[in-house]
Formats: sequence, C-alpha cells, structure tokens
Amino acid sequence: MTERTYNGFTNRETWLVNVFYRESILENVQNGETLEGNLEYVKEAIQDRIDRFMDVPNNSRGIVQELICSKEIVSKINWSELEDHYTKELEFQAKTAMHIDHEEFMKENSK
Repeated sequence: MTERTYNGFTNRETWLVNVFYRESILENVQNGETLEGNLEYVKEAIQDRIDRFMDVPNNSRGIVQELICSKEIVSKINWSELEDHYTKELEFQAKTAMHIDHEEFMKENSK
C-alpha cells in the first residue's frame, strides 16, 4: 500500500496534478476516453510547459522559477497512484449512480 503524505497523495506534485486536472480527466473518461490516454496527455502537457520554460534564457529566470520548474518534477508525480485513484473514484460514482463531492470520496477511501 502506498504511504500517503500530502493531502491524501504520496507527494505535493501528485496532489497538484489531481487539483488541476481531476475534473477534466474524469469528464473525459466518462465521455468514453481512456484513463491511461488522459494521464499520458497530462504528463506530456506538463512536460511541454516545462520544456517551453526551459527555453527562456537563464538570465530571464529567477531562483524561484528554477526551483519550481525543473525537468525532475514530472518524474516525482506518481502516475500509477493517480490512475488507481481515478479508477476507484469512477467505480464509486458508477456504483452510487450519482456525482459525489470529491471530499466525500476522499473520506470514504481513507478508511
């Protein structure tokens, strides 16, 4: 079992992907797209943003930007945890046949 240390996720990076992309991923999957394809798209989109940022000359970037926007960030994201999380959430929604609040889902799955 994965140790959860940041708002129910293994780390801040994984949690942030959930915060920013959860609704669109779940909606896309409910509309017939694959979960794996959506996660791959998100991964590529994040990597693309980092690559575009890294193309900016060094003297235009500040220390905070350098610390936040590193190529290692994508490797810190626990993609299999996100896939498992969304699979369980989609199953729970299908089982209850209604859209539930994400906080309620997190409470149910932390027990």
